[in-house]
Amino acid sequence: MALHPSNQLERIRHTELTAVRSLFPQGCTVLEVGGGNGYQAAILQSWDLRVISIDVDTQGTWIKHYFDVVSYDGKNIPIQDGKVDVIFSSNVLEHIAENALQALFTEMRRVLAPNGFAVHLVPTPVWRLWTIMAHYPWLILRVIRGTPSGEGMVQPSVAAVIQRHGVMGLLKRALWPPAHGEFASSLTELFAFREGAWRKRFDAGGFTVTQCYPAGIFYTGYTLFPHMPMSWRSFLARLLGSACKIYIVKPTISAGSNNVLPSSR
Repeated sequence: MALHPSNQLERIRHTELTAVRSLFPQGCTVLEVGGGNGYQAAILQSWDLRVISIDVDTQGTWIKHYFDVVSYDGKNIPIQDGKVDVIFSSNVLEHIAENALQALFTEMRRVLAPNGFAVHLVPTPVWRLWTIMAHYPWLILRVIRGTPSGEGMVQPSVAAVIQRHGVMGLLKRALWPPAHGEFASSLTELFAFREGAWRKRFDAGGFTVTQCYPAGIFYTGYTLFPHMPMSWRSFLARLLGSACKIYIVKPTISAGSNNVLPSSR
């Protein structure tokens, strides 16, 4: 079944996932962590892969659901030891606190089969920098247009933001963009999203980075140009930098092992 993206976010996620398609062995079992509305899980399943998708919030504010995403507690992956060939996540790891992330890495190693590996897409400092810069144009557009329709999600109204964060919280979020993930601030994320920082997290979690390369798409955290062609975004990624990087990691193994990952090219 072909899935046709209906908004900018789906077009971006579809493009990024297609870029790593060759990494998934035919008929393998894939665990997607942080499945959201199941859009990418549905694409993976359309490739004749056995897919299990999990998330801490299977309902959220999504307008449409594409796949039966399984709810879990964010700590214990509901899968038996060694049953997964490939673990996949897209823009998820930055939303997990550092101590919880290391515990989750332990769970990931547990469920991976021998020769199993993981493919993680995570944001770069390029994404963080340009998202900070796009914050103010987005605010102006929001004032002009009102509450946006969102990227397949129900967007909170100003009243809802005030109810959750208070008036001062709203003003702070307007004057300076808040952190995207589980970090102290958006400025902190400029450093937290560096390649060296991600490598340290994977290493601390018992994973070795075997390959790392840009996803080759430029975008920000705001919908300023929802109809920009992917070819333009690819060009901008070469000019300004990629919004995401792809990390292929495998559990740390003893020297002399002949475990080999498939080529990404």
